[in-house]
Amino acid sequence: FGWLDPVNNSPTPKDYHGHGSHVTGSIAGHNGVGVAPEAQWVACVGCTTAGCPQAALTACAEYFLCPKDAQGNQNCKKAPHVINNSWGSNNGTATWFEPAIKAWRAAGIIPVFANGNNGRAGCGTVGSPGVSPNVIGVGATDVADALADFSSRGPAFDKRIKPDVSAPGKLIVSVDSASDSALRLMSGTSMASPHVAGAVALYLSANPKATFDDVLAAFTKTADTAGLTIENKNCGGVSDAQYPNNNYGYGRLNINKAIGSKPAC
Repeated sequence: FGWLDPVNNSPTPKDYHGHGSHVTGSIAGHNGVGVAPEAQWVACVGCTTAGCPQAALTACAEYFLCPKDAQGNQNCKKAPHVINNSWGSNNGTATWFEPAIKAWRAAGIIPVFANGNNGRAGCGTVGSPGVSPNVIGVGATDVADALADFSSRGPAFDKRIKPDVSAPGKLIVSVDSASDSALRLMSGTSMASPHVAGAVALYLSANPKATFDDVLAAFTKTADTAGLTIENKNCGGVSDAQYPNNNYGYGRLNINKAIGSKPAC
């Protein structure tokens, strides 16, 4: 529906890195690429190859609350139901984006965030804003049903379990911004987060009145744990053999089971 580039003011959608196209494809791509191929999307440039300036991220956060169409007309009814955030900081105590998250939540928007890619440094590496209790924080799994080695681990700074749930995030096939037909492989919790965001869109299509709490409850209640690799790191004193834990959260997302579960609403 809408587009904003607060960094370079491009009037039409432009990907400066390839990252945004890839994650959007994982959410809404066709031909087996995306989780919710019929979903409509709105986008904003919060990051470029030089980084993710706070001013741009804040502008995007405000834009999503009341996006504009191609003619510049605001329509707050077109605010997204879910926002994927494949960005973050290794600083797990930063709270500067929390007011934006709370504004989204107040507007009925479900925020989904990558948990971070600092997992090789061990426990307590969950990043911000994925650490927030007001978002769905997402870790990454690989094809062997193991936690991706880069996927940041909890606990949060206040000892909460993070991530909330995990999803495929290593060597993910999705859109290549270099052409209209090419695909490419990318890895990161950035690739796991859009799988969950797309799953939120699917869940809401089946349960349009579902709230953030309804979605989180459905996803965590139905997450798969059988077959996930146990590493015995026991981050935060929580056994890797119990769920939720600080590696996978409640487990790996299973959207088919989640949609089949009865929502609280």
